[in-house]
Amino acid sequence: MKRFLVTLLTAAICQLPLMAAKPEVAKLQKVTVYLQGAHLYYAEQVNLQAGNNEIAFENISPYINVSTLQASVRGGTLMEAYHTVRYRERKVVPKLYDQAIKHVLDSLEELGYDLQDIDNHLSVLAQEKKMLLNNRLIRGDSPKDSLPLLKESMAFTREKLNDILSLELKYNRKKNNINKEMARLQDRHHQLLLLQEGSLDPDGFQATPIQQIIISVYAEQGGLANVYFNYFIQQAGWAPNYDMVANSSTNQIQLKYFANVNQASGILWKDAALTLSTSNPMERNIKPSLAAWFIGYQEYRKMKRMEVTSSNRMMKLEAKSLSTKQPSMAESDNYSGAQDDEKLLTEYIEISENMLRTEYEIKLKYEIASDGKAHKVLIKQQDIGMDLAFAAVPKICQDAFLMGRVTGWEELNIIPGNARIYFDGAYVGETYLNNQSTNDTLELNLGKDKSMVITRKKVKEKTKVKSLENEKVETRSIEIVVRNTKNIPVVMNLEDQIPVVAGNAPDIKVTLLDADGANLDESTGFLKWNLKLGSKESKKVIFTYEIRYPKNKPVYGL
Repeated sequence: MKRFLVTLLTAAICQLPLMAAKPEVAKLQKVTVYLQGAHLYYAEQVNLQAGNNEIAFENISPYINVSTLQASVRGGTLMEAYHTVRYRERKVVPKLYDQAIKHVLDSLEELGYDLQDIDNHLSVLAQEKKMLLNNRLIRGDSPKDSLPLLKESMAFTREKLNDILSLELKYNRKKNNINKEMARLQDRHHQLLLLQEGSLDPDGFQATPIQQIIISVYAEQGGLANVYFNYFIQQAGWAPNYDMVANSSTNQIQLKYFANVNQASGILWKDAALTLSTSNPMERNIKPSLAAWFIGYQEYRKMKRMEVTSSNRMMKLEAKSLSTKQPSMAESDNYSGAQDDEKLLTEYIEISENMLRTEYEIKLKYEIASDGKAHKVLIKQQDIGMDLAFAAVPKICQDAFLMGRVTGWEELNIIPGNARIYFDGAYVGETYLNNQSTNDTLELNLGKDKSMVITRKKVKEKTKVKSLENEKVETRSIEIVVRNTKNIPVVMNLEDQIPVVAGNAPDIKVTLLDADGANLDESTGFLKWNLKLGSKESKKVIFTYEIRYPKNKPVYGL
């Protein structure tokens, strides 16, 4: 008998439905942030039972790109991984709010009676006002009209009408307050009904979608296993930003490479290891294909209007059939001084590079809120040698500009971005670093220097115009004087120019008669001098050029 009861009890237990496991709050372990988009990586240790297991993970971004979901298991066999959404469980409590609902309904009923009473009073007052204004004395229809009687009637009407209007105002104010209270109670009644049916939590939160990743795992025997999954989102990215700190005493520039990381994934990136990648998965990664390029003679035939229209339509159809759609190509498009701390930060960054991208793996754990704001992360710091020299273009501006020239900067492995420039601890301005420039020298404007005095003027005795039989000859001579008032020697790079003949005017001739040591770029007409000036030294350069052009043709640009 006992054995029979045990067998029945065991069978009954086996018939009970399995309880759903409590969802795991997955911890974000690592984030790879691209220029646009991010990959989120999770790793969790779970306890498996022998057989089939289904684990639900939460703390998932609502912007998950489901097609990019990947998962793996160590210590079991992965059967399936998919994304789903659940809502807060609705706990129906039919009697918990009955008394509160009854109280609200009773209050609404009493307020309804109050409204009816007010409407009754207002109706009576309206009738009184109508009767008062329709009185024969007021209308002047009485045969016994007299001035004293009219005065008494007007005084009486004024008094009674003021009383009626005052009462109407009083009742309308009450009616308005009652309507507001009824609206509040109706909202409360609706909220209580939602609470009773479980559609609203007591804290006021309505049913909120909760993102989940479901991992199905088969285990031959129970024990611990490691579950890994990852997915891609678009609502994140980073942009490069630079600080270039120049030092005149060392002739070096300290390049600080920052990443402005932003994310609006809907979840907090807390204590997640960051990897910043220079690739962009959102770009179209398809090589374009060429279509056959046909040329031929343009044929013209006389046709009727209708035939021409039909022929044009046919030509469009043929052209359309020959064209192939091409895929679009992406376009190539406050210095703190805390150097010791920032140098320590770079020790936690590992840089790796392959044929497609560079990645900066940051060993420190960051916390980045889902606010869409830029969060500054230092990813690289490097000292670069530079040459300091002054430069001036006195034809446009007679100020001298201190320039820092950096060679070989294209080997620094940077991507285009804005850069703030500091010189000897002072902020100078901003520039734009473009690694796609063909120039191998990067020039940084470090500011104006008024201690370099520059003048530019025409040499009158050498500037003249001469008319020949068929042409005019203009000779111009320019003098530039540079004076160094500093106590140290400097280098000055001067720039000026002579005109260049346009392609449609081969009969105009420009000749540089005296360059005074300048280097001439014949394609642009630019003249450049490299001057070395000692302390308190002045130097003068004079260049002369000649322009010949036909006398009977107007020349622009002179």
